[in-house]
Amino acid sequence: MKKTILATMAAVAAFAAAPSASATTFPVGSPNFTGSPGPNGTFSADFGNSGIAAGDFSDSFTFTLPANGLGSGTVSTSASIFGSPNDTDFTSVTINNVAATLTKLEGGLFEVAFAGGVPITGGSLNTLTVTGVSRGSGAYGGQLSFIPSAVPEPAAWAMMILGMGAVGFAMRRSNKKFDAKIKRMTAAA
Repeated sequence: MKKTILATMAAVAAFAAAPSASATTFPVGSPNFTGSPGPNGTFSADFGNSGIAAGDFSDSFTFTLPANGLGSGTVSTSASIFGSPNDTDFTSVTINNVAATLTKLEGGLFEVAFAGGVPITGGSLNTLTVTGVSRGSGAYGGQLSFIPSAVPEPAAWAMMILGMGAVGFAMRRSNKKFDAKIKRMTAAA
């Protein structure tokens, strides 16, 4: 009985002493998350974190864009020696809750996560979340890119509507001529 109580107390003490998950949020424009608009509504950004303390971590990068569109991104980490203090392992990477593909290379010395074609909602807060484990001085870095959905401008809409109307008018006129020609041929027969 005493052994069971001692084992339980040791387990509770180990759990209490375990490092808790570190959660941090970085808005665009912070030193850890820089972005810049490009031509035609595009956007690109660099993000990352370094000097991550030992234990589990969860970093969120938040951004709002003016239009709906599609986003893509990659994030990577590398270590000099497997299991060394600068070794960082990804647990998950998500963009707006869409999971990125995780790949480990060279036995886990290098890790890459990537996702493409992720829907980005304009005017809303979008979130990239990186979770993982640091061995004492972890680091990772990545890039995001965004392209807005192709939405015709008002002038293009007007031209399309006029064009469809012209095609409809031509088809209706063509049908009337065809009908008249059929009537003449059947009357002559």
